Amino acid sequence: MYRPRNLDVFIYLRKSRKDIEEEKKAAESGASYDTLQRHRDNLLAVARKEGHNILGIFEEIVSGESIAERSEIQKLLRELETGVADAVLVMDIDRLGRGDMLDQGILDRAFRYSGTKIITPTEIYDPESETWELVFGVKSIVSREELKVITKRLQGGRRDSAAKGRSISKKPPYGYLRDENLKLYPDPETSWVVVKIFEMMRDGHGRQAIAAELDRLGVKPPDEKRAFWSPSTISAIIKNEVYLGHIIWGKVKYIKQNGKYKRKKMPRERWYIKENAHEPLVSKELWEAANKAYRSRWRPSTVESKPLANPLAGLLKCEVCGYTMWYQPRKDRPHPLVRCQNPKCKGVQKGALLPLVEEKILQSLAEFVDQFEVQEEALARKEQRSVIPLKQKAIEKKEKELRELHKQKDTLHDLLERGVYTIETFLERQQTIASRIKKTQEEIDQLREEIAKEQMKEKNINEYIPTVKKVLDAYRLTDDVEKKNRLLKSVLEKATYLRKPEWTKKDQFTIQLYPRI
Repeated sequence: MYRPRNLDVFIYLRKSRKDIEEEKKAAESGASYDTLQRHRDNLLAVARKEGHNILGIFEEIVSGESIAERSEIQKLLRELETGVADAVLVMDIDRLGRGDMLDQGILDRAFRYSGTKIITPTEIYDPESETWELVFGVKSIVSREELKVITKRLQGGRRDSAAKGRSISKKPPYGYLRDENLKLYPDPETSWVVVKIFEMMRDGHGRQAIAAELDRLGVKPPDEKRAFWSPSTISAIIKNEVYLGHIIWGKVKYIKQNGKYKRKKMPRERWYIKENAHEPLVSKELWEAANKAYRSRWRPSTVESKPLANPLAGLLKCEVCGYTMWYQPRKDRPHPLVRCQNPKCKGVQKGALLPLVEEKILQSLAEFVDQFEVQEEALARKEQRSVIPLKQKAIEKKEKELRELHKQKDTLHDLLERGVYTIETFLERQQTIASRIKKTQEEIDQLREEIAKEQMKEKNINEYIPTVKKVLDAYRLTDDVEKKNRLLKSVLEKATYLRKPEWTKKDQFTIQLYPRI
């Protein structure tokens, strides 16, 4: 039987009437018999073996059947509502309660709505399983049928379908059709629209401009109630990973708090993702490029009567605060200014004439090309400045730290068993180590991601340089401001600007380029 590992769990301990009788008999014969201690040791051993992180231990002193009579189970159920735990460790499922149907319903809802598993030393009870209702022995026909529908429809079935790459939404995503097996395949009438949206966003167009272009082409929006495309629809398509060929379920969870359901966004590591579930409409490179453009984009005016006047719109950022530099035309002067509009930069950052800044960016791009003009020199410089070996060494160091932290976590159990640590000290130290383990693992993942990006950057550098040269040639030949803006955005993620108050010359400022490699 599969048993999950490395979960965040609560431990719940409760004596039964039989346990109390056994303790009395042992006391009469002069023997020691501590039920809770025995159960605690057993469950701690399970947690140690399976690598679970213990969030807390609830020890029920009283042995009442009703939940209303037991304060610790009430505290536990309130914790489950927050969605903080993945599972509850108990010796047996009946330790949670043997009350009436009302108590069974309370327990059922608490675990089912929060998606919290119940783990015993021998069994796993998953509220998203279709057999969940049988675990609680629901005898009422009405209750049983109602719970069966809810459990099957809203919980277990969805995850299973997602794991098999099936689309379970009310209707297929825009650009796809769905076959009888709930598998997605491209819609020949609309799939090209999705590709066009991603390409336009990548090339520097905003949501409004994309929506206007689709309306001009006579393309009907996904929402049949609307006559025109909306920017929010463009956003939803750009951010949807279904167009990479993935099926994702579990982005949100509905948690009941004080009798009301609240929508909670779940972290990505809690999503159920089935990759390569169907044919993608866009490549990973196009999806990432479009989403980068979407996240970093400053949306210039799209009023048809007011064409774009700033070729650096959405591209030039303040180096001090990160704000997009503001374009300021002046009626009494021939050239407009660019300056930071953030009040915090007043007295810290000065503006400059737009033509000077524009020319500086073009010169910097030309210098960038010159640095890599000779292939042999480019490769030599690339080897010298490569950070990949350093990051690989950093990963090795972090992995060594991670192994040491796991050893420390395992040692905590030994110290608890020998009586060196109390339960309170054990939980405190374990939480600290668990937090360090999580942080170290995140750092390792981040380093691996950075290495992958660096490798891609080095691979693409030879393709990037010719593109920049073409952009520079085309830029000098056109007076179309919007075209200039798209050309720059095709090769630059952004450019940062800095001009300190003491720099008095008109061309005394610095520009830092961030190539789109």
